[in-house]
Amino acid sequence: MLEKFVLRRCFSSKPSTMRAWVSENGSGIELKEVAVPVINKPGQVLLKVKAASVNPIDVDMSQGYGREFLGTWKKFATCDVQASRFPLIPGRDCTGVVEAVGGDVHNLAPGDEVMAVVPVIQPGTHAEFVVTDSKLCSKKPSNLNFEEAAALPYVASTAFSAFSVARVNQRNAKTRRVLIHGGSGGVGSMAIQLLRAWGCEKIVTTCGKDSFEMVEKLGAIPIDYASEQATQELIEHAPFEVIFDTVDSPLAKWSDNVMGVWRNCIHVSIVSPLMREMDKNGVPLGLATTAIKHFERAFQSHLRGRWFSYAFFMPSSDLMGQLSRFAEDGKIVPIVERVMQFEELEKAYEKVSQLQGRGKTVIKLN
Repeated sequence: MLEKFVLRRCFSSKPSTMRAWVSENGSGIELKEVAVPVINKPGQVLLKVKAASVNPIDVDMSQGYGREFLGTWKKFATCDVQASRFPLIPGRDCTGVVEAVGGDVHNLAPGDEVMAVVPVIQPGTHAEFVVTDSKLCSKKPSNLNFEEAAALPYVASTAFSAFSVARVNQRNAKTRRVLIHGGSGGVGSMAIQLLRAWGCEKIVTTCGKDSFEMVEKLGAIPIDYASEQATQELIEHAPFEVIFDTVDSPLAKWSDNVMGVWRNCIHVSIVSPLMREMDKNGVPLGLATTAIKHFERAFQSHLRGRWFSYAFFMPSSDLMGQLSRFAEDGKIVPIVERVMQFEELEKAYEKVSQLQGRGKTVIKLN
């Protein structure tokens, strides 16, 4: 009864509806008036969104990407066979102000300014309010405004997930030599910064020549992916214990050759065919075709003791705590290309879908 009373008191002055960008059936987004989400677990918090990043995955999901895989996941998570992926509110991260907390939340209080990520099967952050687990929130760095801080959580969570698969962390990063494909992109540039914050000393990245200055400032050695000398330059910097691939290019596939042999070296890619295969073929057949593609991709490397794996965005409470500290200390800085109004989200989606940005696109709410 006490927990219910606290939640009623927190909600008493809050509106019952909010504006949110909604994809009704996977055919784009529309600004709608919907119910404010409700805390239904004692470890959750309700946030008033101040800013949220816009990522290619948001655009893809608003067009139906992941319908089969995420719909099935949601059915299991909610124990409801009727649960549907749609209607969907996109957006996986944000900054905001805590409006209400569940009965088991003791690390946050109404009024706290936070960064947050939202699990992929929950309603997202491209709305005026969002509910997420309190463990997936961390203090907004005092040296960053809401828009700057909102550029960090999603890309950091994706890079952290990949490094977890690769068994790289702040305890052993110093001794790892890492190659990143696509180091000038949102996830790639965050991966460089996260590795540097962990003490990694040898980071090489492929990128366009016009991004050399940026990645050098972040602490990586750039190699022009379009150069005829790219493979030779990679050989000169080899061997690598870890390859992190954000682009799935022919050069990225070839780079298996510059990993160490029989040293448990690993190539991790965040470009997985899993969800597209499931959308195309259904869950059982999609799993089978993905397994076949993984085998084809990994077989030759396995013969020489090299490993290949896919990784996915996965929220982490451990990462969120580190992210706040590193940002406060200036070890991680946001790279924001453009800030747009909440009402301009359709234009933001159009911009992000072109995959030509040199920093994050962020929407802000008044």
